[in-house]
Amino acid sequence: MTGPPEFDELVGNDLPAEERTRLERVHGLLIEAGPPPELPQSLAEGPQRKPAEPTWLPRRRIGAVLGLAAAIALVAFLGGYVAGFHRGDNFESTRVVAMQPTSASPGAAGTLKLGKTDTVGNLPMRVTVRGLPVLPQDDYYQLFLSTHGKLILCGNFNVDRGTTTIDFTVPYALSADDRWVVTRWRRGQKEPGRPLLATL
Repeated sequence: MTGPPEFDELVGNDLPAEERTRLERVHGLLIEAGPPPELPQSLAEGPQRKPAEPTWLPRRRIGAVLGLAAAIALVAFLGGYVAGFHRGDNFESTRVVAMQPTSASPGAAGTLKLGKTDTVGNLPMRVTVRGLPVLPQDDYYQLFLSTHGKLILCGNFNVDRGTTTIDFTVPYALSADDRWVVTRWRRGQKEPGRPLLATL
């Protein structure tokens, strides 16, 4: 059995004096401590055991649970897809009205689709606008129903660049002379703004 390596063999002769002194002290402590004990063969190889199967479920139910989880994920995905599809193109309208720009927004346009009133009098509407500018924070657009010379608020909305579609539900019974108007609301404003889009 060979002895421990010489210090000069390990570090060479070109170390600064302070560094050499420090390393010689560490080298001496390592030699004094001696080699580590041998690792027993039983620990080196590790225990010979089969992987444990989950005990919280019987084996025959694991496959069923995995299948159920996959089915739930599929239903959630399809539900989101179908909801998105209906939201995008499948609005069932009974009437479509064009919204024309006014002199205050000559580049804008829009359509208003009326759905079927439900059994308690709620009327779904889908409004699609384009060409309205994106507003600063705290400003927004308003959709009004103009009926018998009065403006009744249907709802507020913001727009993105390009085309924006908004769904509203209102509890109003409509007459043949009713019209819709889109205006802009500004902070501090108490009256409806100038019409930007209007139905004829």
